[in-house]
Amino acid sequence: MSAPSTSPRQGMLLLGGIGVCALAIVGAVRSLDTHEQVLFVNALDTSVTVTAGGEQFSLSANDHRVRQMPVGPLDVDVRSGAATLAHETVYVTDEGGLFVYNLLGAAPLYMTTVRYSRDDAPGTTAPESAPLVLAGTPFLRAGHIDYMLTEPPKRLSMRKEDGRSTTRMHLGQVPGGWATSYGWLMTNRHTAKAARLAEELARALPETPGAQNAAVVARMVLAREEGLLASLAATRERRDAQPDDSDAQRAWMYNMRRAGRTDEVRAYYQAGVERDPASLVMAVMLARVEPEPAGTTRLEALVRSHPGELLPRRALAVRYARQQRWADALPLLDAIEQGDPDYSRYQDTHAEVLVALGRRAEAARRLSERLLQAGAEKDPPDLDDVLLYAKLVGHASQDGKENAAMRQLIAWAQKDQPEGLVTRWLSASLGQPPDAEAPSSAQDDAVETAARLMLALAEEPEFAARASTHVDFFGFRHIGSEAGMLLAAEFERLGDAALAARTLDISGVDLGYGELQDVLRGKLPVESLTATLDWGERAALHLVLARQQDARGQDSKAAYARVKKEVLLPGAVSIALEHWTRPKPSGAVAGDSVP
Repeated sequence: MSAPSTSPRQGMLLLGGIGVCALAIVGAVRSLDTHEQVLFVNALDTSVTVTAGGEQFSLSANDHRVRQMPVGPLDVDVRSGAATLAHETVYVTDEGGLFVYNLLGAAPLYMTTVRYSRDDAPGTTAPESAPLVLAGTPFLRAGHIDYMLTEPPKRLSMRKEDGRSTTRMHLGQVPGGWATSYGWLMTNRHTAKAARLAEELARALPETPGAQNAAVVARMVLAREEGLLASLAATRERRDAQPDDSDAQRAWMYNMRRAGRTDEVRAYYQAGVERDPASLVMAVMLARVEPEPAGTTRLEALVRSHPGELLPRRALAVRYARQQRWADALPLLDAIEQGDPDYSRYQDTHAEVLVALGRRAEAARRLSERLLQAGAEKDPPDLDDVLLYAKLVGHASQDGKENAAMRQLIAWAQKDQPEGLVTRWLSASLGQPPDAEAPSSAQDDAVETAARLMLALAEEPEFAARASTHVDFFGFRHIGSEAGMLLAAEFERLGDAALAARTLDISGVDLGYGELQDVLRGKLPVESLTATLDWGERAALHLVLARQQDARGQDSKAAYARVKKEVLLPGAVSIALEHWTRPKPSGAVAGDSVP
């Protein structure tokens, strides 16, 4: 047997061959690595055709599919028939794991870390991590995923060498499509993403129910977060784009009042009526800002001349209720209940009118029947519905056969809220101590924040002042304008102008800060505000005026009697009447103390 050759030439040939083979292997491996898994998700109610990475494939409504896509810039084109839903370039990196293309960001996707423990491991199993919301993001790298759009197992077989616990990554999707994603984003203060989602959906599929309105709401909230000038610009743009939309007109009017420009509003609608006398929207909006009795007279004439029109009927019903003309308001509200698709916006006024007429039990019965029927028809009540019912019956108890309706309504409204939170919030809103079995939630959501503020309000204004610094525009949705007016006026009386102005702004009360100052200075009678403030908001102002009389050493007996007469249902004013210490005369004036 001959020895291996030691020829330099043969050695170079051998090294060259090895190099070629190595390059071939590396090239083959590299070709495998130049593609990554991309999950395409379509949460829309229409089928789409996707073109990406040289492929074309279809996705049915509410469908998903995984495809291997090349690393690098990836052009994605999505169409529904002839309509282009999306055309964009995303970048697929070579980091590995799963990439997600969520069409328009509409799918309510989330990620969680699921922890499993051995059966014989001491201690309890650690809870899952808080879900990471992925809705609103059209493209992202999710990384390593163990369970993709499927529920992870409750238990996992583990060996001792695996350690006491292990984790798995779960990518999930909840039902509800874009509406759920929009709700998530708005609740978690991702307003810009919510606006972009709704606007893209309204652009791509304009026939989608609710998309246009959702886009407007998100854009207005976003503008509000950016300041009053941005809000004015956004609402003015919407007013001009939708001249026949009364909600668009009211939104602009509200911001103009916040800016102290009510005279300009009156002039604008006066000119609109003169330009187009047949415009119901212009006429009704003018009636809202006209001094009395001209405003009411105009609304009555509109109802007589347009008996089938909903807009003037709604406006006159609310006007009569605010003027405490209960008997005149009731037939209009009964008619709205029977044939108006937007009756839910007026059901609280309807209930209050019945209470004022001594028919509280009837109001509670009619409301519960309506809400239970709607819930049975897959239209469950929201938190405001349940709170109105709790106010009518005067409690939030679920015990006993007689409270079966309350149990069902709370069960529907509870939804994804922590156990017991809705009951705690209801009790706090009524001024009742919460049940010991309804502990406060650790999460800082709007309902829990509202419950904390209402509990603080039941102590003293100083406690409410501290709690209110943590409340924003979203939190006040579950606190209400009556509480907002009461706190803003009391903070102003105590001299904290900054907190008063902030509270008035975020509570959504239809009153400018300058008007609030004029009320407390005696320059603006509360009675002149019946066109814009409801009975609860006016009762709040009257209570603070009564407390102002106390602080000045004046006789306030008649003022408190008036407030008690105005309180129809339990709420912020009744809570303050019961729990707040009346100010002692000290020679002080508004502005001398700070909460």
